Amino acid sequence: MRHDPKSRRSIFWLLCFRSLQVKRLQALLGIGSLLVGAAVCSLLLNLYGGVERKMTESFRAFGANVIVAPHGTAAQSSALPSLMDKAWADKVATTAAIRRKNRQPEAAATILPVLYVVSHLDPAVPDPRLPGGENVMAVGTDLGSLAETNPNWRLEGSNADFKTDDCIVGAHLAAEMRFHSGDQLQLSSLSSRGGASANHAAPVTFRVAAIVSTGDSADDQVFVPLATLEQLAGLPGKISLIEMRVPGDTQQIEAAIHQLSSALPPLAVRPVRQIVYSEGRVLSTIRRLMLALTALILVIIALCVAATMTAIVLERRKDVAVMKALGASDRMVMELFLCEGAVLGLLGGVAGFFIGAFFARDVATRLFHVALAPSAWVFPVICISTALLAVIATLLPVRVVRRIQPAAALKGA
Repeated sequence: MRHDPKSRRSIFWLLCFRSLQVKRLQALLGIGSLLVGAAVCSLLLNLYGGVERKMTESFRAFGANVIVAPHGTAAQSSALPSLMDKAWADKVATTAAIRRKNRQPEAAATILPVLYVVSHLDPAVPDPRLPGGENVMAVGTDLGSLAETNPNWRLEGSNADFKTDDCIVGAHLAAEMRFHSGDQLQLSSLSSRGGASANHAAPVTFRVAAIVSTGDSADDQVFVPLATLEQLAGLPGKISLIEMRVPGDTQQIEAAIHQLSSALPPLAVRPVRQIVYSEGRVLSTIRRLMLALTALILVIIALCVAATMTAIVLERRKDVAVMKALGASDRMVMELFLCEGAVLGLLGGVAGFFIGAFFARDVATRLFHVALAPSAWVFPVICISTALLAVIATLLPVRVVRRIQPAAALKGA
């Protein structure tokens, strides 16, 4: 008697789920193998996204990784780069915003205009017991954004709301001049940027809002509000360079530099290569390690599933012989085993994802001190991967079905 296609599909799925119930031990072994593989892959992939975000945040402590300056000048503060209009900072911000909208909606670049002026520093109240004045590098910028851009800088006595007469003094300079938080100092700009002239402009009094320790040349500098230094130096609307913190790996940072250079040809856009390439190497190493471990685990689990499905097929040789004797084709029997493997893979993938996500959150909290939420993209990847892995691992053993002859298999049954 012939069955319509709908009845055949119903019988097919009935046989599929019935086979999982009959061979419970083998089915549990298959699900267990896939569950362990899916859990470990879920752990690694969830950690992959979380650790990459944590490392990116950690590298922000090193400060700017891109410098924008006029062509033909060095991108170092001690080199006294040439001046450019402050309006370029708005154009850089606009270009970075367009790139973020079109390509990287999750990435936000930090932009900090900076002005360097050689100035003369004196205590506001002369004291013969204190050292005399000296020429220093005055850095005009946004004091609030300065601390945010360089989170590894240690500020003593910092204030969240900096005023126009506040300043931040480098730790070495403060120790040499015996400045403390709350003290006052006078700053005047030299008429010659090289310091050859002793002619000083009218001094401006600043309050030392904080002492900063950086471990580099900034320890010998004094940081003041940009607008105040522009007025003091007689350089309205001028800046020396723009410091940027562009998030992402080496390729993304280089792509941002290329786009900024193309959009703003009068400016030289340079990476701070020590930071960019160190960050890129670390992130690339983490990425390769996670993916390599995931691939290795999938191969091992595939071998385990293949062995399990081979045992299932061999134990059910007589069942296969009965189905073929009743008219089932080799293709139908093979599809039955492949469907069984896919169901096992799907069940193992769903359970493994949640187990792996739980352990990933625990590991991220204990080792990296970051609250890690499961990544939404990992769930379909794990489920589809384990189902496909189970199907692929079943392809080899189901070929035995073609060699099973009903008469020989049922002989003596």
